[in-house]
Amino acid sequence: MNSSVSTPSGTRSVITFFALAFGISWAVWIPAALASYDKIAFRMNKDLSSLLGVFGPFIAAVITAAIYDRATGLGTLFKRLLTWHVGIQWYLFVLLWPAVLSLAKTGIAILLGSPIPDFADPPFRQLYPLPPELLKLSPLIFLPFVFLQQTLIGSSMGEEVGWRGYALPRLLGVQKPLWASLLLGSIWGVWHLPLWFLAGSSQQGSSFWLFLANLILLSVLYTWLFNNGKGSILVAVVFHAMGNTVSQMFPGSTSNLFYWLVLGLTVLLVVVIYGPRSLVRVRRKPSSTPAAGYRATAA
Repeated sequence: MNSSVSTPSGTRSVITFFALAFGISWAVWIPAALASYDKIAFRMNKDLSSLLGVFGPFIAAVITAAIYDRATGLGTLFKRLLTWHVGIQWYLFVLLWPAVLSLAKTGIAILLGSPIPDFADPPFRQLYPLPPELLKLSPLIFLPFVFLQQTLIGSSMGEEVGWRGYALPRLLGVQKPLWASLLLGSIWGVWHLPLWFLAGSSQQGSSFWLFLANLILLSVLYTWLFNNGKGSILVAVVFHAMGNTVSQMFPGSTSNLFYWLVLGLTVLLVVVIYGPRSLVRVRRKPSSTPAAGYRATAA
């Protein structure tokens, strides 16, 4: 395993992180779900509850790092968030692959007879209140604004500092990358579960099990990016933000078959080419000295 991105840490700290991440988010989402069906009288502002919920992993990571790793752990967490000097190929992947995935599945579906989606009316127009005069503009003009919002105050920042910033390097300290990905992807999916009981949410009415399988497969790609991108949380945040942006900017085919085909093929190629034991392409060097990396005090 890549020692530069793994962090040996005791079981207590990892369990504490997951307990806090679930506890903080579910403490917001469960009352919101109950209130959406008039089961309780208390109602929190929808935007505020959404923001607090998605930032549960972020808050949990900061608290757990402060308790178990103290200043060193907090410093490393935010240093990885600001780690931007990685290969240009990784930025090209995280910025372009979500759009390629969306357009590929839509293109294949259209070739096989599915109707052409209305690209002039993307989903973000229903999510963002816009004045009538702005609705006449090309949707592509809003792409950088949607991406910036998703990056800074969306689920991308709220989740990835926790999942990939705190949990992943500690899981990599005790598990092979592929197994760590499958475990973290499963936890990541279950964490979303209360949203299926929230009236009016985008998840309601969709298959939770397909959503879970989707996040497990995506988690392999996140680990691959993390291991090859010097443990950068920023790369994970951008990848998450771009995925959310594409889903809001480009209406896709309603056929899931082609999405699974492209996603599954991508994950398979990554595992075969980079290897399931490390998800990193090993290059032989004259020196056998292992790469130095951050090592947290076991807790």
